[in-house]
Amino acid sequence: MKTKLSDLPEWGSFALVAYIPEPLGAFLNSLRRALPGEDNPQAHITVLPPRPLKAGVDLVSREAQAILSGFSPFFVELSDVKVFPETNILYLDIASGNEALHALHDALNIGLLAHEENFDFLPHLTISGTVPLKQLTRVRAQAKQAWNQHRGKTKFEINEVVALWQPLHGSPDDWDRVWSQRLGDSGSSASAGSRR
Repeated sequence: MKTKLSDLPEWGSFALVAYIPEPLGAFLNSLRRALPGEDNPQAHITVLPPRPLKAGVDLVSREAQAILSGFSPFFVELSDVKVFPETNILYLDIASGNEALHALHDALNIGLLAHEENFDFLPHLTISGTVPLKQLTRVRAQAKQAWNQHRGKTKFEINEVVALWQPLHGSPDDWDRVWSQRLGDSGSSASAGSRR
């Protein structure tokens, strides 16, 4: 039985992501599993980083969906392996599509979805968890080698955004998909209860 959005508890956290299409998604999922500290292998680009809910999931979702309906699909291209110096987390930089991702993030980060980010919003694709400093050079070289050996396309279309909800006292990995929506579409597909 599907859970209605209005039946979910009002509090918790909310985020919006875009998953990577196949076959690139499968390659990135495999790479993420091979690197340290990443328990969630499903590759994605965060469109709206996690934020505490200010209202019920249903109300917040309607606001997000109205904004998403005003955006058209766009292309993103992944480039180099880089490191966030504050956390030693490895990520793939984005060569093209940054402006569209910033515009989407900025349009969503208002009203009930407004939140002061912990870090400036930087479009990227995370490929590892925190890497111990002693291992950072080796693990980064391993990630760069694997990425450079990838022969498939590194450019793909972002045409769908997925909403994730985390219970108030959930663990950091305890996220549920509550709906997905194609960009430029006023409808959504609610699917609460499936895992991220």
